[in-house]
Amino acid sequence: MILALLLQTPMVEAKQIDPAGQVQMLDEVIVTARRTETPVEDVPGSVEALDAAAVSQAGLFRASDLAGLSASVTERSIFGSSAPQFFIRGIGSNDVNPSANPGVAVYLDQAFIASPLAQNVALFDLSGAEILKGPQGTLFGRNSTGGALIFKTNAPGNTPGLDLSAGVGSFGLQTYDVAADTGRLGPILARVAATYRKSDGYTDNTLTGGKENGIETFAIRLRADTDTGGPWSAGLIVDYGNDRSAMTAHEGLGLFAPEGFATPPPAGPAFIPCAPQRVLAGECLNLLGYRYSADPFSEGFDRDSREHLDTGGAVLTLHRAGPIEATSITSWRFADRDVREDTDASPLDLVSLDFDNESRVFTQEFLFGGQQGRFDWRAGAFGLDESLSTTNRFSTLGTLRAAGVRFIDDPFLFAFGPFRLAQTYTLDTRSVALFAETDFRATDRLFLTAGARVTRERTSFETETRFQEVTANPVLSPKRSGEQTDDAISWRLAARYELAAHRVAYVSVNRGFKSGSFNGGALFPTDTIGPVAPEFVTAWEAGSTWRFTEGLAVNAAAFFYDYSDLQDFTLRATPPPARQVLDSADAEMKGIDVTLRAALPRNVNLRVSTSWLDATFTDFVDANGVDRSGNRLTASPEFSAVAALSWQGSLAGDWTVGADLSANYRTAIFFDNTNDPLLQSEARTLVDAAVTIGHVRSGVSASFAVRNLTDEIVVSDALPITNYGFIQRTFAPPRAFFFTVRSSFQ
Repeated sequence: MILALLLQTPMVEAKQIDPAGQVQMLDEVIVTARRTETPVEDVPGSVEALDAAAVSQAGLFRASDLAGLSASVTERSIFGSSAPQFFIRGIGSNDVNPSANPGVAVYLDQAFIASPLAQNVALFDLSGAEILKGPQGTLFGRNSTGGALIFKTNAPGNTPGLDLSAGVGSFGLQTYDVAADTGRLGPILARVAATYRKSDGYTDNTLTGGKENGIETFAIRLRADTDTGGPWSAGLIVDYGNDRSAMTAHEGLGLFAPEGFATPPPAGPAFIPCAPQRVLAGECLNLLGYRYSADPFSEGFDRDSREHLDTGGAVLTLHRAGPIEATSITSWRFADRDVREDTDASPLDLVSLDFDNESRVFTQEFLFGGQQGRFDWRAGAFGLDESLSTTNRFSTLGTLRAAGVRFIDDPFLFAFGPFRLAQTYTLDTRSVALFAETDFRATDRLFLTAGARVTRERTSFETETRFQEVTANPVLSPKRSGEQTDDAISWRLAARYELAAHRVAYVSVNRGFKSGSFNGGALFPTDTIGPVAPEFVTAWEAGSTWRFTEGLAVNAAAFFYDYSDLQDFTLRATPPPARQVLDSADAEMKGIDVTLRAALPRNVNLRVSTSWLDATFTDFVDANGVDRSGNRLTASPEFSAVAALSWQGSLAGDWTVGADLSANYRTAIFFDNTNDPLLQSEARTLVDAAVTIGHVRSGVSASFAVRNLTDEIVVSDALPITNYGFIQRTFAPPRAFFFTVRSSFQ
């Protein structure tokens, strides 16, 4: 997340200037929401697109960075490098386990990234990004009840070229990027791009005198395309990412009243819950009587944390042009994660967790399309084979163990003393789908869309938990397994009417599906492993794409979602501690999205994205037996807005200057279904600014940027670890400055 704030600059739409230099015109927006390049006006749905210029200026580094550029997207995660939790219009997944099915699909070019471990891919050398809002139940299909995020890489150039950049920033940040085109090598064009990031971190460790939240990441990508001049073409992308960053440093909020610790053992202490006001004021203590620092960027950490991640894979695309186009997309991806977390975020050894995960995913997709008469159609087949293996290790009350308190060798009483345990589980998923969608030109202005997707998904799960103690019975939770097969039909109906050139209105109804899931957090024998039922979303939407002038365009949409069997993640407070469960709930969403793009006089460019959202549970009794109906959904702000203003001008000779200013506002969000004020992020506004000076002839530019200009303190996630007397909170980075130099050679 630090890179998002350090490197991100306000997004700006590409624009054209007429020969007289008086009128600025917006470029046509081309998207791939129909699995082929299409003007955004031809899509009967809500799509937010960032072109190459916007992506370059935004400095996207990880997939989670996109959440700062759209009012409709929210992201939360206790992790930094891996497992982002995306939400579009309030739909996503709040399950922190890698066994979870995300509610927002992520694509790199045309390849589906299935595993949550791999979805926070390094986003360097991009040509564009798209946000598809609402269920994508036909052409994209799997696990896209909320929508889809598509990131497009730069294609190889026809001539040799080299792009270089280097930068420095606050907290010891160093950045280096390189991209090279080989030019045409017979029928082959190739591009190699790499990126490296390193920083010391922005949180002070008062115990060691060092820094926390440091990052060190490297990623490289090779893309090769063929251009034979005939109907056949091929593309190959091979990428690898190596992340050796520290685990995101958390901050704690104590939950027990200090007066309860006034009585010494054996009569005390008495664990008296604190009032919420005292908790937020930082007056309260954790289970071992520790009071956390009031400074969110300063704490004593006793554990050397890490979040090491290796990701990569290959995508082979074969395409045949013709009256009936045919495309084959073959993808293999891996993700290996090694996490060591200082869970209690204190100088005491209260709770620590380790996560070791290995994911392997193979997907194969065949896509066909063509135009026959009044019909423009797409059809295809999709297959997925995914395996996940996980080992989770838990250690509690190490400080008491060091003081002589022993493990309680009893399967019912062990939680009242120090214990160490390890949970292992495997999850295997096989999914196949057939899909088709067609546009029918009913009249010269009226287009009707119909599509359907038939999916069969089979999941098998096995888990076991064992004590890591000297004990006669090391098995805490015996090996348990389960299988589930989901058969589902998702579909789409829409009508689009062209009122005039670049003025389109549409209505649609979509049915989205997300497969059932198992409880990867089922540590204890009393925890159910599932499966949890699949979830469905039926979405009604009406909207328009309206270009008022050559320099002003507005996209607007109003929507209503009927959300059934929502897969909700809960940390249960009753012993054993921190029991993770999955529930099914029903919910409704309604809202309005508006996006405005304007090319103004004097080379000023404006982009505004706004969203109003009402997302509430309609029928939900959680695992603790509490009726949560009427509560807001996780990570669903009532109102949010992003505004970006950019100016470009000329200096003497070949010198240019540019200035950018952006603001990102959202109302409060909750991090779980209780809507507890202790588990929320309050309303906030983030302001960024940048100045760039460039030399046209040499291709050299330099920029200076400041992120979080007003130095707002923002909670980015929170988890209740109530049995141990604290809430684990994660904070977004403070104000930071960044300077970078770029150069291009042709």
